Amino acid sequence: MGARLQTRDREAEGGKQRRAVKRRCEESSSSDTVGMVRHLVPLILLLAILSHSSYATDISVRIERHFPCSVSSGPKKENLLIKFPSYKTAGVEFHEETNAQGHKCFRMSGGKVEVFPPGLSGSKKYYVHLETRIGIHGKPERCVNADSNGCGGIGSCVHCDICQSMGGSLKNFVQIFQGNKPAQCSSQGLPAGNYNDLSLKVCLPTKNELLPFLDQNASRAEQLWDLFVSSRARSGEIPLVIAARIFNRPINQLSPKEMNDLLHDSKDGMIGCHWIYATVSQQS
Repeated sequence: MGARLQTRDREAEGGKQRRAVKRRCEESSSSDTVGMVRHLVPLILLLAILSHSSYATDISVRIERHFPCSVSSGPKKENLLIKFPSYKTAGVEFHEETNAQGHKCFRMSGGKVEVFPPGLSGSKKYYVHLETRIGIHGKPERCVNADSNGCGGIGSCVHCDICQSMGGSLKNFVQIFQGNKPAQCSSQGLPAGNYNDLSLKVCLPTKNELLPFLDQNASRAEQLWDLFVSSRARSGEIPLVIAARIFNRPINQLSPKEMNDLLHDSKDGMIGCHWIYATVSQQS
């Protein structure tokens, strides 16, 4: 009898130890994964919430202001070829819409878009580096899931041939439209002049496109998503800063160092730039 009790005690103690080890491993794994989430995709997750219908009534976004970049953050003065109007211009608005892939998009329209001499050549392809961050002093998000050519993806990524419809679920996040169609600036070009029908369109990824980046396990990914949403909602309003820099040369195969030098030093091929400041908040 005493031997059986001792055996049961040892088994019970062993079970406790195994459960404790398992719990520590899970906590460690969860902590590592949460750390990855906070480092890699906090802003992108936040943006995706806006385009997921189940959160549409809980989260609101306001475009506070937007304006052309200064010479310090945008193209050199002599290289500026396209300039979108600022929020102070009468009639300029951001309209919300949904594209064919189900992404929530914001299109800036109204006002006058200036194209400077010699205009945009129809023999070139145009690229946008979309820098995204939380707050003015936040670090730019890393780009994840770009294709084999370095195009598309989620985060601070390069969007290729923005005057064409490229297809793919993680592409077409940034486009220049003329009327209701992508501008034909890579085939017909855009002569110098003032345009009232040009607009800049920025789209957001969906929740389902982002969950695999959090964890390959669907259940754990959902838990991490809920954790992120609840913790961010308690913090109140979250400022978002987006910089869209337009280039007339390929920039999709650059290393991080080369990209940083291009954006902030040489600016080779940069022909336009626009800042967008927004606030995301939890609705009561």
